[in-house]
Amino acid sequence: MGWPLAVLGTAMALVLSGITVVPDAAAPATAVANAPATAAARPNIVLILTDDMRADELRLMPNVQRLLVRKGTSYTNAISPHPVCCPARAELLTGQFGQNNGVQNNKGPWGGYKALDQPDNTVAAWLQATGYLTAHHGKYLNGYRRVSSPHEPGWTRWDTQIGGEYSYDGRALFADGDRYEGDYIADVVRRRTNRVLTKFSRQAGPFFTFINHVAPHGAYHGGRWTLPRAERQYSDAYPDLLPPSYDDPAFQERNVRDLPSDLQQPPILTRTLIRMARARARALRSVDDAVARTIRRLRALGELRNTYVVFTSDNGFQIGEHRQVGKNLPFDESFDIPLVIRGPGIPAGERIHEPVTLVDMGATFLDWAGGVAPGRPLDGLPLRHIGRKHPRDTLLVQIGDSASDASDGWKYRGVTTRRYLFATHASNPNRGILFDRRRDPHATVNQFHRRAYAQVRRELMRRTRLLAVCSGQAECNQAFGALPEPG
Repeated sequence: MGWPLAVLGTAMALVLSGITVVPDAAAPATAVANAPATAAARPNIVLILTDDMRADELRLMPNVQRLLVRKGTSYTNAISPHPVCCPARAELLTGQFGQNNGVQNNKGPWGGYKALDQPDNTVAAWLQATGYLTAHHGKYLNGYRRVSSPHEPGWTRWDTQIGGEYSYDGRALFADGDRYEGDYIADVVRRRTNRVLTKFSRQAGPFFTFINHVAPHGAYHGGRWTLPRAERQYSDAYPDLLPPSYDDPAFQERNVRDLPSDLQQPPILTRTLIRMARARARALRSVDDAVARTIRRLRALGELRNTYVVFTSDNGFQIGEHRQVGKNLPFDESFDIPLVIRGPGIPAGERIHEPVTLVDMGATFLDWAGGVAPGRPLDGLPLRHIGRKHPRDTLLVQIGDSASDASDGWKYRGVTTRRYLFATHASNPNRGILFDRRRDPHATVNQFHRRAYAQVRRELMRRTRLLAVCSGQAECNQAFGALPEPG
């Protein structure tokens, strides 16, 4: 597949005012999982995003398990290929990698809202131009503070939080001027979302709603970062919970001298990591309740059967693995995210193991909407095409650098395959990581400089160079073939 407009059956150059809906001629007549809707009955799309949630924390959310996991399909190998807040959200909004949409980090010369190329050219604008009502709730791209203009192009309802994004139960300020003091933020976002869903349901046309919940991101109070803050009813929940990888060799890894120097950290107090795991779980319970009440509202409005509900996170998070706490790190715990979808044609209780990424979601939304044409070349693929029309075997992963003296705004760039995770330091290709998941599932041995992996490293480096400059579906979704075996 080449330029993405060819997928939609047209080579016409698009401007936002001229976007049209084009049927997908390749779709079978019978309903299949992830099939796009017809133009006559286009579905609603509700995207629910958590902040810094790990894939394995999905088990801590009983309502999501009951209403989404059991009623929908789980993608067990979903990743955020640029695992930090702003780049991940930019990928969702544009369907492009950071080298193409401009966002490489949360801040700095290559980061934040100001780095987004064509901020009015997003999936919301493309859907809106074809008749969708669009709404954004909660946190947007880092650095967004357009208080003087309470609207963003492409959004019918611009309900974005522009102050107190991480205060949880402190001050919260929204773009329309509404302020809250002392209200728990998950409940605030849920109430505001459900009001708009009710309004949209009473109007003609489908809707696209993007809901952002802050949990389990750290809280910011009194000028300093703290653990996530729980709603009072969950302040004592999960009293015996341990960090997800507590019993794995990667937790507080004994020897990290084989890692690049900037990834070598001293051990962390285990009790600190335990407190962190429990605080995150408690904050997620309020999001779990909010999801349940949003599903309940969709059902009461008669919209649930015709609505795709997508639950995911902007990135994963390290809780002690490899002696790390945080994200934007070249380890699986940063890349791995939850992804669950329920909706028309989506099988209940199914688990799909094919690797998918946040970059694929934009193409998927347009596919569900009946084949809406994008306003920019898409790097991702519709989920129903992955592994079928496009048997890709290597995915780009990358870590940005916010330092003003970083020459090109990158820190680590590499690829992931079913077997390997590989990345090199942007300033020195002789520094990097190479983990063999088959022989070392906990990634405790860096094979980057091992002679036995020299051919593997060279081939992964070649793929990295190609994908690091890729643009469009054909270049960014390649099947390179089998890798050499380690010597």
